[in-house]
Amino acid sequence: MYNITIIFSVHLDVDNHNSTELLNIIEKENPEIIFEEFDISRNEDEYYKNGHYKYQEQCSVETTAIMKYLEKYKVIHIPVDTYEVTYFPTEMYRKISLANEEYDKLFKENLVKSLQQGYSYINSIESNELFLKMHIIEEEVLKNLNDKLLSDEYEKWKWITNNRDKEMLNNIYNFSKKNKFNNAIFIIGAEHRISIFNKIKDFNKNEKLKINWKSWRIA
Repeated sequence: MYNITIIFSVHLDVDNHNSTELLNIIEKENPEIIFEEFDISRNEDEYYKNGHYKYQEQCSVETTAIMKYLEKYKVIHIPVDTYEVTYFPTEMYRKISLANEEYDKLFKENLVKSLQQGYSYINSIESNELFLKMHIIEEEVLKNLNDKLLSDEYEKWKWITNNRDKEMLNNIYNFSKKNKFNNAIFIIGAEHRISIFNKIKDFNKNEKLKINWKSWRIA
């Protein structure tokens, strides 16, 4: 049976959202396979290509925790985020925040709770509902602003996110078709939550290989 537990993260190693907490979660899950939202081939640094990217100063919390885990346990680590991305729309989100006070408040609330409460919050129903509210507000703000350039940028970013999520799931399914396992984890940014769950529903309908997906929740 193919079981994959999704662990959502926010990439920052700050306060209670840290690599030690994530490492403890991974150890309790005891996976045979670790799928990560990362692509080693994108980075030209030889440390990354040789699998030693734990030594880099700007490692994400996920990378740091996974490398610590691999020092202690022999498991297969598969970076699956291989879609080419050349930019992040920071200015777009700034404009949405400036245009809507509630959105700005929810964005900051989500970040503060993520860093203060760590993975128990990020992987909670509360966090999921907050992300849903933010996405609804984004659509409303763009409609009200009637800014074609901003709307085009938003749609472009949605398209990129959609393709990234499809590619990550494709990579996971392609690996799974060639390799049998019982217990794996998939660590991915929390901003992918809504999109990735929708894609999983589609994959479950269309793929012959059946994977039992579940979300990690703190006990």
